[in-house]
Amino acid sequence: MVQKPEIVSTTAEPSLSDVRADLDQLRADFAQLIDTLGKTAKHGVKGAKGEASSAAEDVSDWAEGQYLTLRESIREQPITACAIAAGVGVILGQILLRR
Repeated sequence: MVQKPEIVSTTAEPSLSDVRADLDQLRADFAQLIDTLGKTAKHGVKGAKGEASSAAEDVSDWAEGQYLTLRESIREQPITACAIAAGVGVILGQILLRR
């Protein structure tokens, strides 16, 4: 005759104090995660701010150099500069009047 295996009933019913302890640990983990994310974001913003400031300074230096070069060219060849400005004005006028 075949005997049926004995089924052992093990119910894992956590107690209320275990659930509360797990929730407290979960809250602590989330608080630490949020703190870490905040620090990481702050560090990233500082880095991006530094890079943007450096890029703005580079562009400003480049623009100032271009301005000085243009000013010197106009002073050396004023008639040519006036002719170029008049030509650009005529072209823009034609474009804008073409409705």
